[in-house]
Amino acid sequence: MIDSQLINRILCCDCVEGMRQLPAECIPFTLTSPPYDNMRKFGGHPWTFDQFKAIAEGLYRITMPGGVVVWVVADQVIKGSESGTSARQKLYFMDIGFRVHQTLIMGRLGTRCPGGNIRYPNPPEYAFVLSKGKPRTINLIRDRPNKCAGKKATFYVRRADGNLRLDRANITVGPIGLRRSFWEYAAGCGISASDRIAHGHPAIMPEAMAEDLIRSWSRPFDLVFDCMSGAGTTLRMAVLNSRRYLGMEAHQPYVDLARERLRLAQLEQRRRLDEFLSQGFPRHG
Repeated sequence: MIDSQLINRILCCDCVEGMRQLPAECIPFTLTSPPYDNMRKFGGHPWTFDQFKAIAEGLYRITMPGGVVVWVVADQVIKGSESGTSARQKLYFMDIGFRVHQTLIMGRLGTRCPGGNIRYPNPPEYAFVLSKGKPRTINLIRDRPNKCAGKKATFYVRRADGNLRLDRANITVGPIGLRRSFWEYAAGCGISASDRIAHGHPAIMPEAMAEDLIRSWSRPFDLVFDCMSGAGTTLRMAVLNSRRYLGMEAHQPYVDLARERLRLAQLEQRRRLDEFLSQGFPRHG
């Protein structure tokens, strides 16, 4: 059981050392995003593959059975070629015991990453959904309108021998289907975050992305952990979605920025609750 004094706090510390202070198997859900190779300097703190391995091992130790870690990452392009770091990280997570439950592709709209004349622009990010055993929580988002809504359909699956097997017959297609595994979000200055102060950090996760990942793999009142919390977007969206949080960040200016964002998020959540309560509860005769 995690110390109650650590609930709803962001700590200024090296996350490897910070995670060593946590009990084993205490975290149900982590959402974090590491530096993308050496694309940016975050307060002058170094980033190496050895440091990544120490963080990955720490995350595995503190993740509870059935817990999920979502690791959002992309590769740096060096002299026209991708570094491949994300693939090495994914394989290392598997080596230490995590399952790769799913890999989601994240696209950002409204930003431009130049490719020159040798690469297509705007390479995607990857969200590795890592689980310690079978995930304890799966809340898949349904927001894709079905073109064949209301029609009857028969579904087949391809067997290992190459032949088709009947899976479901004469099924009425519903109006809304599951979201696909490619997600796109509007991003950029004034778009990724709903508050301007977030842009004091050079690499913000879009709030909508964080919210959807939190909703998909955690429950209300779960503890949401971010070991490299940066501007605090994961923690902010945890508050606004009725989760508790714990963050760690090595750079004090980012900690100060995140704490201010969390103060505003708590005010917003209180306002939402007051608005809900002011509507009253339905009466039953």
